[in-house]
Amino acid sequence: MARVRARLSTVISLATLLAATACSSPLTPSKPDELVIGADLELSGAYAEMGTAFERALRLRVEQLNATGDRPIRVVYRDNRSDKSLSQSNIAALAADSEISAIITGACGECALASSAAVTQKGIPLLSLAGASELADTDKAGKFVFKVGPNAKDGAAALVAQLSSTKVKKVSLITTNDQYGDDGEEALTDALKNAGIDLLTSREVSVTATEFSQTVSTALEEHPDALIAWTGASVAGEIAVDARATGFKGKLLFDTGAGGDLFFNKATAHAAEGALMAFPQTMVIDEVIATNPAKSFRQQWFRDYTASYGGYSGYASYAADALELLVEAANRSGSTSRASLRDTLDFLQIDGFTGPLSFRPDDHSAVMPQTLTLLVVRGGRWRLAS
Repeated sequence: MARVRARLSTVISLATLLAATACSSPLTPSKPDELVIGADLELSGAYAEMGTAFERALRLRVEQLNATGDRPIRVVYRDNRSDKSLSQSNIAALAADSEISAIITGACGECALASSAAVTQKGIPLLSLAGASELADTDKAGKFVFKVGPNAKDGAAALVAQLSSTKVKKVSLITTNDQYGDDGEEALTDALKNAGIDLLTSREVSVTATEFSQTVSTALEEHPDALIAWTGASVAGEIAVDARATGFKGKLLFDTGAGGDLFFNKATAHAAEGALMAFPQTMVIDEVIATNPAKSFRQQWFRDYTASYGGYSGYASYAADALELLVEAANRSGSTSRASLRDTLDFLQIDGFTGPLSFRPDDHSAVMPQTLTLLVVRGGRWRLAS
């Protein structure tokens, strides 16, 4: 009997061992680790239009990836209420959470820059959707900050090239009174000077303002051939209405910040008819013939976002691309560790929703110049200019 019990014990032990090792067998690979991302966004306040579009894009893309991919993805959202100090607090709290592998931040470039020391200390990559140029400079923002938002110099180059081609000689400029506006003014000043176009005057407006007519009137006092609005979408629309109300017949040009909704309300549509904007083609991808898989990919995203939310926002592609970059970094490195993600991002290139995206160790700006094209307002919506 003792001999039988000994044999039975041996059989049970072998069965237990086989069951334990089966879980790690190459025939039954374990599921990849969950990728947890923190998101500090402007879900209320002055920049809520952009923050809401960012959040919607993230939620939609997470849902899509979780339905089709192996690696589970989760985003932890924080509303900074368009407040710089709250944004910094949110970023610090997300960086301190060991469960979170990376952070995505919204429209506030100053907030991301001010948080560079905190994310560096915690060794967590931060992807900003803002346009502040310094975010891409590793000497200023550090090696843990990456930029997925548009570049001021690229937007300025596209607009000034259009002005030169139409023989415009004099322009006025209105910018927002923040880092985004400062970068735009600097980039445009240089580009206009190189093109031999006079910048007559430059005026600033607050993103929290509700009345812009006085600023617009002042900007138009010297009768420019063109007026450039380097602002968010809602402010750009108001500037267009106020400019036409003064009798201004010249050209209206907007930078990428104006790439909000695809369609305009009646008053803005009438005032902005013919206005031009430098923006990625994704905004009007429904007009483009899909000649390659990348364009088909972007068209499907446009349709999915429109079906989910009843319209398309140009800001959406930046947020979706930030998520795509982090997921791709995790998949290529085979890890969700903060260090692995950061190191992989440094050399990452993908075809994103915005266009071709590429990081380099000395240049943390993903959006490449060729992603921008010229769009025009026709019949109350953005369309391809040519």
